Amino acid sequence: MKKLLVLITLVVGLSSRPSHDYKTPVIVHVVPHTHDDVGWLKTVDQYYYGSRDDIQHAGIQYILDTVVQELSNNPERTFIYVEVAYFKRWWEEQDTEMHDKVRELVKNGQLEFINGGYCMNDEANAHYTATIDQMSVGLQFLQKEFGPYAAPRIAWQIDPFGHSSAQAGLSAQMGLEGLFFARMHYQDYQNRIDNKELEFNWVAEGGNIFTGKLFRHYNAPPGFCFDTLCNDPPIVTNKKSPEYNLDERLETFVGLLQEQADAYRSGHIMLTMGSDFEYENAHKYYKNLELLMKYINANTTQNGFKMIYSTPSRYMDAVLSNIKNLSNKTDDLFPYAESPHSYWTGYFTSRPTLKGYIRSMNSFLQACKHIELMAPATSYTSELLRLAMGVAQHHDAVTGTSKQHVADDYAERLAIGQTQCENLINTGIKHLTGSVNDLYSCRLAANESTCHITGDTTKSIFTFIVYNPRSTAKDIYLRIPMSSSAYRLVNPSDPTAFVSYIPTHYTSYQINPKALPIEAIVHLKVPGMGFTTFQLKKDFGVDYRIVLKSIPVVKTENIRIESESLIVYFDGESGSLKQVVDKKSQKTLRISAKFMNYRSNVGDKLDRQTSGAYIFRPVYGTVAQDIDRPILKNYLPGEFVTEVWQSFGDWVNLVYRVYVNKPYIEVEWTVGPIPMDHGREVILRYSTDLDSGKTFYTDSNGREMLRRVLDYQPTWSLNQTEPVAGNYYPVNSRISIKDMESHFTVLTDRSQGGSSLSSGQVELMLHRRMYKDDFKGVGEPLNETQFGHGLITRGRHWLFYSDLDSYGDHRDIGLDLFYQPVVSVGSDVEVGKIPRSGIQNTNKDLNVVTFERFDETSLIVRLENIRSKSEGGKMISADLKKIFGAYFSENFKELGLAGDRPIEKVVKDLKDHIKYDSGSVIGLKPLQIRTFAFTHSEELLNSFVNYA
Repeated sequence: MKKLLVLITLVVGLSSRPSHDYKTPVIVHVVPHTHDDVGWLKTVDQYYYGSRDDIQHAGIQYILDTVVQELSNNPERTFIYVEVAYFKRWWEEQDTEMHDKVRELVKNGQLEFINGGYCMNDEANAHYTATIDQMSVGLQFLQKEFGPYAAPRIAWQIDPFGHSSAQAGLSAQMGLEGLFFARMHYQDYQNRIDNKELEFNWVAEGGNIFTGKLFRHYNAPPGFCFDTLCNDPPIVTNKKSPEYNLDERLETFVGLLQEQADAYRSGHIMLTMGSDFEYENAHKYYKNLELLMKYINANTTQNGFKMIYSTPSRYMDAVLSNIKNLSNKTDDLFPYAESPHSYWTGYFTSRPTLKGYIRSMNSFLQACKHIELMAPATSYTSELLRLAMGVAQHHDAVTGTSKQHVADDYAERLAIGQTQCENLINTGIKHLTGSVNDLYSCRLAANESTCHITGDTTKSIFTFIVYNPRSTAKDIYLRIPMSSSAYRLVNPSDPTAFVSYIPTHYTSYQINPKALPIEAIVHLKVPGMGFTTFQLKKDFGVDYRIVLKSIPVVKTENIRIESESLIVYFDGESGSLKQVVDKKSQKTLRISAKFMNYRSNVGDKLDRQTSGAYIFRPVYGTVAQDIDRPILKNYLPGEFVTEVWQSFGDWVNLVYRVYVNKPYIEVEWTVGPIPMDHGREVILRYSTDLDSGKTFYTDSNGREMLRRVLDYQPTWSLNQTEPVAGNYYPVNSRISIKDMESHFTVLTDRSQGGSSLSSGQVELMLHRRMYKDDFKGVGEPLNETQFGHGLITRGRHWLFYSDLDSYGDHRDIGLDLFYQPVVSVGSDVEVGKIPRSGIQNTNKDLNVVTFERFDETSLIVRLENIRSKSEGGKMISADLKKIFGAYFSENFKELGLAGDRPIEKVVKDLKDHIKYDSGSVIGLKPLQIRTFAFTHSEELLNSFVNYA
């Protein structure tokens, strides 16, 4: 820290001019705030009510109580609040008098909502659709309760561990004008301080946004925290008291202000006064803060500073009125490192099962909202899952960086919401199909191979209704756990449907001891946002017991599998993937896949930093080691799908699936329990003969693909100190390598850390287990268990290889992976009619992101052009009336991305924004998302179920 060797005794007038060269004093924008994690060391409820002080002292209800009182006591005071998950709960407990008081504070600008989401979401692992949803929940709540004057203007992402370009672009599309954050790679930070570029213009996909890096994280200056959680001294102005410290406090404080002012260019600085769970005693904080402000402002001429109560939006306005030539940034802020050996890249993978559950619930929530709109209202709603998903995007939830009991609470919230949505879907589909008997849900997730309905051997017939939440038709392979294969397919609404049976993989019994022994693989087509039905009827005839069986393989002979798009070769002895031929281009890719692991660092002579929930730090100077020798366990050829099973020792297994009509290879991996002889970080490395050099590409929250280069950052000269962890990036949904003619892309079913450390390679981290904490606050090692053993986790990769002309097809494939079918099943159920959604979309480049009830008289839709311009994306014309049919209303309006404000409040050039629109036809540029509300009478909105 820079020190000023000056004596400032403001009371008697001794002073020294500051080192900055401003003719007018620097304006210090004082921003009182609290940062309230939506779960971390304690659960959401424990934080809100203030329980479990043995873990951490924090009670958010008391923060809001005391802040509102102190704001009411002094109209000059300001405060910002972020986490709507807590504010909504507090608000619902207040009476009308308190509501009126808070509304007045908001209206006069004392209490300003910042960010406005249900939580402050993570930016590495949150899928863009989940970010839109959680932001919409919070922002729409604020709009409903406070009106347009409460609409946030600022994205306040002060605690996530790295920042994505997609988040910046989505924020701009929501109408947020500025973005502030606190964490940045330490080398980038120093470089920006040296060049006074801590504030810049972020040019992102979908919009530009003013962006600022906070100077000292998001805390008060060191020594000046006046919260009950802190031990800093109060300001004592009584000279007769032995505790008198005003002179020393002012001198120290002015030095800290000077250090910050020297790093910025506008003549304004923002002073964040607050931190985690602070202001439980707001009176104490404001009283001491105002003493500082009083004495600083009494001698502005001498000390060069003037302090005012402010907010981030006021500060942004002041900066932009003084600076016109901000630098542009077009990349992102990953990976984050706070020191040479502390790279925060482990959380890209931590708690992989929770990450997978959150991603699957994202798709399931969309289906739930669809059917909630299509079917009549019941006692069940999507609300619980909406809110649970809002919480799950928090930067200590989907990241896997909370304590274990908090992670369990996140999962329980999702499970409660999932059950509510299952009841809604089953009740809704029962009505839509005219079924008499009840329907139930089978949770066909990757980690489950059981279903209480289909496991009942006494039932002679099962009826299945399959819903496709994607807006275009899907050709799917539905895997249904069964007690036996003695069932034939009957009465399919898709005449091309076909069923075969396959033995349940042996690892399923480790994951779930109640796994059923057989899986039915049903191949069928499901219309976009529509339904397909079929039945499985017990029949002991041999003709219907089509079970894929292992075929002996000559050990020296390759396994050759041909589909419509690919020819795939496997080694006959090990079962290892060897070669892929793209039939369209006739190009061949040599490829292998290996399970490997890095040994977790527990501290060394270079640095005491360990691997943990946040940090990935392998033992320095080592490379990933192979996990045992691969062995071919099974080869199961079939008419529609062929499987190759591999094992790598006792705790790693792999299944390859080649589908007859799919352009990709499915890789299902199962890892665990990871041995605890030492910390391990398990990867799956794909090695190819593509000449990709040092360049690879990863997606930004499922949106744009960003170019990555080993040991390189585009905006500063990187000194690489961690050659593995420092080259890891978040892979939210896909990672690609290319040469001059072809590409190899791996699509993931959840967020993972990944890289390409050598030409032609792609590696993805699947699972982590260690016995040391990484000293970043969570206070416990990342050591997940189940049934008394280490956690077993299972997931999928889809491998897509083609020439570069077809590279953009990864967008269509990615949507198929994201939107998983929803299945309702009943025994002895007769389907009276096959329901229709009423949605008509045949353009695979056009995605309906959102289709849900908005309020009593409106529904909201979001449409997306899924391709980027570099992937061949072009302007799409979409006729809302044709797509949405009776759901469409001539009385429609466009809104900002979160649905809380009109589009006029978001875009700067409305004429340009709508220049391709005509009547009900709208234009969508590459990767653009647009949001519309269709307004009807309440009676008509409720009658749409008759159309479906």
